[in-house]
Amino acid sequence: MSERILKALMQLFAIIAKGDQASEETSFKGRSVVRLFLKQQLNARLVEDYLKLFDQFLDSYQKDGANRKRTSVNSVKVLRICTQINEELEQNQKIIVLVRLLEFIYSNNSVTAQELEFLNTVAETFNINPEEYGTLKNFIESRLSSDIEESNQLVLISNIRLPVPSTVKQVVMEGMEGTIKILRVPSVGIYFMRYYGHGSFLLNGQIVQNNLAYIFNEGSSIRNNKIHTIYHSDIVSSFLNDGSTSKIIFKAADLEYRFDKGTGGIHPVNFVEESGKLIGIMGGSGSGKSTLLNLLNGNIKPSKGCVTINGIDIHKDHKKIEGVIGYVAQDDLLIEELTVYENLFFNAQLCFGNLPEIEIRSKVENLLTTIGLAETKNLKVGNPIDKTISGGQRKRLNIALELIREPSILFVDEPTSGLSSRDSENIMDLLKELTLKGKLIFVVIHQPSSDIFKMFDKLILFDQGGFPIYYGNPVDSIEYFRKIVQHVNSSESECFTCGNVNPEQIFSIIEARIVDEFGNLTNNRKISPREWNYYFSESLLAASPTDEKFDEIPTSTFKIPGKFKQFIVFIKRDVLSKISNKQYLLINLLEAPILATILAFFLKFFTPENEYGKGYIFRENENIPQFLFISVIVALFIGLTVSSEEIIRDRLILKRERFLNLSKGSYLFSKISIMFFLSAIQMLLFVVVGNYILEIQDMNLINWLLLFSTSCFANMLGLNISASFNSAKVIYIFIPILIIPQLLFSGIIVRFDKLHPMFSSQSGVPL
Repeated sequence: MSERILKALMQLFAIIAKGDQASEETSFKGRSVVRLFLKQQLNARLVEDYLKLFDQFLDSYQKDGANRKRTSVNSVKVLRICTQINEELEQNQKIIVLVRLLEFIYSNNSVTAQELEFLNTVAETFNINPEEYGTLKNFIESRLSSDIEESNQLVLISNIRLPVPSTVKQVVMEGMEGTIKILRVPSVGIYFMRYYGHGSFLLNGQIVQNNLAYIFNEGSSIRNNKIHTIYHSDIVSSFLNDGSTSKIIFKAADLEYRFDKGTGGIHPVNFVEESGKLIGIMGGSGSGKSTLLNLLNGNIKPSKGCVTINGIDIHKDHKKIEGVIGYVAQDDLLIEELTVYENLFFNAQLCFGNLPEIEIRSKVENLLTTIGLAETKNLKVGNPIDKTISGGQRKRLNIALELIREPSILFVDEPTSGLSSRDSENIMDLLKELTLKGKLIFVVIHQPSSDIFKMFDKLILFDQGGFPIYYGNPVDSIEYFRKIVQHVNSSESECFTCGNVNPEQIFSIIEARIVDEFGNLTNNRKISPREWNYYFSESLLAASPTDEKFDEIPTSTFKIPGKFKQFIVFIKRDVLSKISNKQYLLINLLEAPILATILAFFLKFFTPENEYGKGYIFRENENIPQFLFISVIVALFIGLTVSSEEIIRDRLILKRERFLNLSKGSYLFSKISIMFFLSAIQMLLFVVVGNYILEIQDMNLINWLLLFSTSCFANMLGLNISASFNSAKVIYIFIPILIIPQLLFSGIIVRFDKLHPMFSSQSGVPL
């Protein structure tokens, strides 16, 4: 927030402040409201500076009393200041300002009509929905814990239920003193809390004052020695759990994985999670984060244990949960030659075999708007080196490829890798918004910022060798590890001044090294991964038991189209990507006729003078057999080079499409069809140009069939080696091994009767 806007806000608070009729107690309460607002924006020193500025404005505006003329002038000033503020503040900040102004006015028992008029002006200028404004006003105005009317409110109470409407949610907290009311503002996703009672509660380590409204942000927690800690995720879950959607219960029971040689991959893991949560998976390199993610999403089978969704084992009964799980890999799974829209559209066609094209296009347009890619939809994706869209946009598109089919559970591997801090926050904001719609999301992440760290509802932490060492609230993890190593101020997990947390503290504690007698760090850790795992096993951080009565698996609109329709989609997608690559298209179409021109021109042998006069005569050209032989070599070479990268280039795309259980046959037949069609055109151009220059008559069809069939064989050979190797360099090294023996055994370079006696034949072609 800029200095200009903060000054304007202090001015606005001062205009609406109480006049001389306000008691000292009321003035103190009003000033406390301003202080609370400033503390949420600034550090301690600046808070005092802006409080002094507020006092100066207050003295200035209240010297002349409150006559009608003064009120009119103040109304104009309120409108001008609000218009100025409106140009810079985001909507959630405007809501917070309005709540503080409401608190400011209601800090006195009497509220004048002029003050309410000021507030109405503020709400209207800030474009705040009148219904939402009324809700906020009622929330601040109510003095008693029983004054509850709004359905967007949650009440935390003791074992005595309050007489509230059935639309209002209640959570019973054993040992609770007083009542906590929490209000949700749906338009901006903000939660406000107020405490009514005489107990002692801490919000993020700060004492909660009675009747004041506090912002309940992501990562926040309410603590009291008589109740269990209340986390932000608990509150969000209570609002989401309205019974209108099926609840997802995701459970990992004694999950364990061993690599092929029997070495440890993942040691036993247990946890239970419900829909509407964002789960972070963290750990150092080689700790098994990606392995765990692939175990949880069903890509690899566990050595022991199981993973269930509402009681269904995902590795044994994967057909029953088809469409429920989505997976976003760390690598780009995009087709570089296609646009943003085309990437998403063809993917949607492979996910909704039961929907007409117009409906699929509508889904794609809506999703592109939702994830902020509508303006870039007609841009080519490009590659990370030759960028057309930014890294953040590429990551959003990768996520959109999974979101299009609306999975209930989403696994995302390193979504912020290689992105700027702003792009990282945007991606995580997108994922957090999805959890608010009831999705369960697991994210593998490395070095998150404080804001991103607080977004997670739960944290699963792994140490070297695949040892689980923490499962619980992310902010509490810092306190947990500090207490084990008996760190000074171990109960402080956040900075009291700015409220930030430093996730790097965790790894500094976990990986702390022993110091030798000379003060040098050794390679030995103070606490080994196995010891951390022992502390974790002995703690109370194990998965809590859950109700074994499960809802039905949510119905999914995901339906794989038939094999023929998949074949058509693969054809369209591949052809469009090849046509859009102008260099690829140009070289493939010109390669054959250029080679035919060169070969035919140089092999067009004739003597300047002969018995028939000057000129070329076909039957006297001794190079025709050589031309035919080289033509076969050209057909082999072109067929191989065109197809040898086709499958390996799509290996990442295939990884995702295998996850969708698409038909391998449809994909392969689409590749074969396109390669054969391209070979047909290439060989036709070669034959027509070569035969025309060499004046070979009535042989176009037979020559074309000969070279086309040879090129088709080379296409199949190229597709096979493309599917067999994992590097394009290896493929091009391997191509000579395939071509040179064919030249040797052709009978042209070396006659069959001149081969090694073991293989030579005088009467025919050796086997």
